[in-house]
Amino acid sequence: MNVLSRRSKLSRMLATLVAIMVVSAGTVVSTATQAQAGITSRTDGLEGIPQTRWEGGGDGDGIAGYDINQPVARSGVNNGWLYVGNGWAANRIPITLNGGFVDRYNCAVGVWVNVLYSGAFVGLQVWNPNGWHIIAETYPWITGGGYKQISMSGLNLQGYSGTIYLQVIFGNSNGTKTWVRFDDMSIACTNPY
Repeated sequence: MNVLSRRSKLSRMLATLVAIMVVSAGTVVSTATQAQAGITSRTDGLEGIPQTRWEGGGDGDGIAGYDINQPVARSGVNNGWLYVGNGWAANRIPITLNGGFVDRYNCAVGVWVNVLYSGAFVGLQVWNPNGWHIIAETYPWITGGGYKQISMSGLNLQGYSGTIYLQVIFGNSNGTKTWVRFDDMSIACTNPY
């Protein structure tokens, strides 16, 4: 099998895993192995005490918080939220790459968001805390009316070791205070061996 067709097969397997992984409920840490490639993945559904793992912040009137044991989560009973009228709010979780994510040349990240308004641009970012620079980012328009997934794939994280951060962020400047809920943040990387 040539390198391009092998990478294409790995990319399809990674996309399938991410789709399956984000449907899972609760906080999940798992490793899956297939005949030709292994996939290492982690999902955090904000269950338990999310404040012990997640870091929220904001500027202007933006605030970040959590719904605990409420019926508004995508899965489980907890979710996070961002609330902004003029400013921004974000919530991030550290992911340790060492000791699990061996080959990281083909990774995907995702989060589920629920905009409690007609729609908004909501961001998903991957940060390197060494100098605090963004590795990857996307800011799609998300319509209201239930949880929808934001994701990025094909990320090469080989040059990073230690910890990275996955962050969901929402900014607003129209003065209309808007809620965005989020749940089930995930990362998956393929191992071609």
